[in-house]
Amino acid sequence: MKKIWLALVCALSIATIAAAQDITIPQLPSTKEEFVKSEPDLIKVADWLEKTQVTDDGAKKRVLVNAYMVAWLVNSPTVTITMASSIMKSFDKNAQLLPVFMGGYARYCLQNNYSTDELKCNMAGMRAVINCYNLGGDLKKDKALLKVIDLDKDGKLEEWVKEAMKK
Repeated sequence: MKKIWLALVCALSIATIAAAQDITIPQLPSTKEEFVKSEPDLIKVADWLEKTQVTDDGAKKRVLVNAYMVAWLVNSPTVTITMASSIMKSFDKNAQLLPVFMGGYARYCLQNNYSTDELKCNMAGMRAVINCYNLGGDLKKDKALLKVIDLDKDGKLEEWVKEAMKK
C-alpha cells in the first residue's frame, strides 16, 4: 500500500512540475473590456511565475512571461500595485522575484473583487515570492529574504509587511 501511495505522490508531483513549466503567453489587451476578459490569463501567468523554478534553462521564457506581467500591470485600468521600497529591498539579490511579487499581488486583487487592501495584496505578493524562492533553482542565497521566510513560519509576516509599508 505504501508503494502505491508513493507512486501516486511522485506522479502528481511530476504532473505539477510539468504543468508549471508549460505556459502560453497571451496577447496583451488594449481596451478595458479586453483587460477584464484577460484577467484569468493574468492569474495563470502569476501562478506560473510562482510555481516555476527560476533557472538558467528557462530564462528566456521567464523573461517573456515577466514582460507580459509588467506590461499588463502598467497598462491595466483595473489593477494598481503599490509597493514600499523596503519591500522591494527583499528582491535586491534576486530581481527575478519582483514579477513574482507583482503577480501574487495582482492575483489577490483580481480574485478578491479588485481589492485595494494594500496589506493583504502585499502579503499575497510576499507569499508568492516565498513560494518561488523555496523552489530553489538558480537564485542567490538572500539572508534578508530568509529572514522574511522565517517570519512567515513564525506567523509574523503580516507584522513585517505592515512595518515595511510604513517606511
